[in-house]
Amino acid sequence: MGYFKQQQQQTLLLILALAFAIAITPALSVVGWDERHMPDPRVCWAQINKADGCEHEIYAPLVKKKIKLSYACCEAVQGMLSKCKNWMFNHGRLSPEFGDQIKGYCATLGVTLPPSYRIYYPDKTPTGHIGYGG
Repeated sequence: MGYFKQQQQQTLLLILALAFAIAITPALSVVGWDERHMPDPRVCWAQINKADGCEHEIYAPLVKKKIKLSYACCEAVQGMLSKCKNWMFNHGRLSPEFGDQIKGYCATLGVTLPPSYRIYYPDKTPTGHIGYGG
């Protein structure tokens, strides 16, 4: 008789575990996979590289201190997914301020871009961050 009681307990535990997994699934899927993770950099750069030389045109101003993008490059930046734009202009020297400078330059060519936003990813603390009281 002990064997059947053990089987019943195991079955009950399995049913409870499955019920818990089914119950928690909607709570975890409210935010989709894409929204929970950073974009694939290869996809972002592939969007930029649709315009020949655009990657070089984006990095050149960091050295030459003068922005000079082609119309096609501005269109490539405009056509990027917003998640890619936010990712791209939040790394190293490609800051939101630099993104705003590119936006301003592209506006002179007639290509309007949305504003750049500073994004702080939860696993990184910004340098010089001193908290709410600072």
